[in-house]
Amino acid sequence: MTQHTGIPSKYTKTLALSGTGVLALALLTGCSVADDGTPEADSGTSATAETSPTTAETSSPSATDDSGTPSASTTSPNTSTGAATTTGEDPIFAALDALLAEHSDAVIVQVDREDDDTFFDLEAVIGDRVVDFDVSTDGSVRENDDDDDGDDVRRAGEAQVTAEEAARAALEGRDGQSIDSMELDKDNGTLRWEVDLDRDGGDDGDELSVDAATGEVTQGH
Repeated sequence: MTQHTGIPSKYTKTLALSGTGVLALALLTGCSVADDGTPEADSGTSATAETSPTTAETSSPSATDDSGTPSASTTSPNTSTGAATTTGEDPIFAALDALLAEHSDAVIVQVDREDDDTFFDLEAVIGDRVVDFDVSTDGSVRENDDDDDGDDVRRAGEAQVTAEEAARAALEGRDGQSIDSMELDKDNGTLRWEVDLDRDGGDDGDELSVDAATGEVTQGH
């Protein structure tokens, strides 16, 4: 009868070593070990979470003052101004506007700027009357007298270009000049605005004609 000597065989040592290795591996990886020594996946360990990419909201950095404290940004609203308030605007336009504000049906046929530049002498057709007005540079309007000049009444009815439009056409591209006088007149059957300009220094400026039908500007009267 063969007796066991109690000396472990190579086979037994291999099993023991293999079991210990499996147990250590399981402890290191967090896996559980089955009864037969086979590692099992740990149900409490989850795969790397998938995250949906998010778009970072960006904002423009706010301005900072000298102390480094952010200050609220300010924006200047776009504003528009009428022609009468434009820097460098010829005062004739304010005078024309002042008269038309009081007599909206008036057709201005003549403009004369007084030498002291404090007011304008304007003639306007209102109905069948030709009325003379003094309009000061501050916008006050004073009616002087009137007559029944039939020629002025007819010319006012034929003109398609107003005094304001004629003045703007005459001044276009002529910096440093201003309206001295304007008169609606007919020359060789053509109705025109005869316009005289003054230079800023007081000297006589250009003499122009503005077609009262088309607005075309030509040199001379």
